[in-house]
Amino acid sequence: MKRVIILLFIICLFVLVSFFLKSNENSTVSNESGIIDYDTYSTEEYYGYLKIPSVNMNLGFYNYNHELNDVSQNVQYIPIPVSDSFLLVAHSGVGKIAFFNDLHYVGIGDDVYLEIKKVNRHYKITDIYRTVKDGDISISKESGKLYLTTCDQVVKGYQLVIVATQV
Repeated sequence: MKRVIILLFIICLFVLVSFFLKSNENSTVSNESGIIDYDTYSTEEYYGYLKIPSVNMNLGFYNYNHELNDVSQNVQYIPIPVSDSFLLVAHSGVGKIAFFNDLHYVGIGDDVYLEIKKVNRHYKITDIYRTVKDGDISISKESGKLYLTTCDQVVKGYQLVIVATQV
């Protein structure tokens, strides 16, 4: 009886592992350029790209009214009422939606590039700070700013905010 139970357990484990591997087969692909593509849509749909060479980050994001523009699925673009300024948010931590994992490695003076509708913008990181994770960050009224934010993996309960200024 004990052998039968062990055999059934091994068969169930094998089936579960096979199912898990098959379900993850087509979920994400990281190509040589570093852009993360999902097999359910093409990158031509992206509204823009965020590139940070110092951490080898190259991520596409959707327009604010696109159904996939959601922090639970992608980098999320949130329009702000300041001329030529942008806010991008994403998760960090574990899992396939942790797009901003390496954001805590950037430094003041690092280059950041934002391409929106084939218009390229160049920024330099000018400020990095932590703030209580309550959904709010301080946005300057000065134009030409790029804000990147994610949950802080070092100090729990806080969010990391990166501010870059257009050069």
